[in-house]
Amino acid sequence: METIFMISADVSEEKAYRITKALLEHRAELRSINASLSRFDPAKACQNLPVPLHPGAARAYRELGYMK
Repeated sequence: METIFMISADVSEEKAYRITKALLEHRAELRSINASLSRFDPAKACQNLPVPLHPGAARAYRELGYMK
């Protein structure tokens, strides 16, 4: 089973960007939170989503090189 992080579309782009960037930059720590996060792969996480990617999250993924 995959883990999905979701955030309201009402959250500002800047706040969604900062949250996403922090999660991506500290993904090693995610493993200590829950074992299901041990296989989190940012390059795959932004593909085939069940809902649209928040613009702020997309910015973080692009800036860190996980999506074009």
